[in-house]
Amino acid sequence: MYKLPKNEQTNVSLYSNALMLLTSVHHVYGAIRYHTPWRMHVLLLSVPVLIITVILDRVIKQKGMTVKSVWSWIFCSIIFLAAIVMIGSYEGIYNHLLKNILYFGGLSAARMSMLFPPAMYEMPDDIFFEVTGVLQGIVVIPLGIYFVRMIRQGMTKLQA
Repeated sequence: MYKLPKNEQTNVSLYSNALMLLTSVHHVYGAIRYHTPWRMHVLLLSVPVLIITVILDRVIKQKGMTVKSVWSWIFCSIIFLAAIVMIGSYEGIYNHLLKNILYFGGLSAARMSMLFPPAMYEMPDDIFFEVTGVLQGIVVIPLGIYFVRMIRQGMTKLQA
């Protein structure tokens, strides 16, 4: 039986946890800075994902579980859905990276408001908020690469 590759799994855990910590700081800061306490809702996702990821990473490594184990599937599902899709891709890439590119690229205020409605989004006016937001979109790139490698290595060995 093939076990989850430890190096890739370690990197996936590291980048996912960094992303969850980063998004937590970003949203707490944004809630305070923009007087929008609803931004704290992200902590209901980021903190459990961080805790569960740390626990499952250790359990999988200690028990030598395979990619077919239920714990490995839960680990991969949480990382993919929460860290890669919800936080990294949507929050980091769309909400911040794309928003900043379009804003500083000169997209009209009307189009910016259409893509990023003022009730939910802030136009770039705070360097810390924007940098931590954009970093979420940057951190998801190596996370995605290591995640795909981990899955490919596991699936290749299972079929062999």
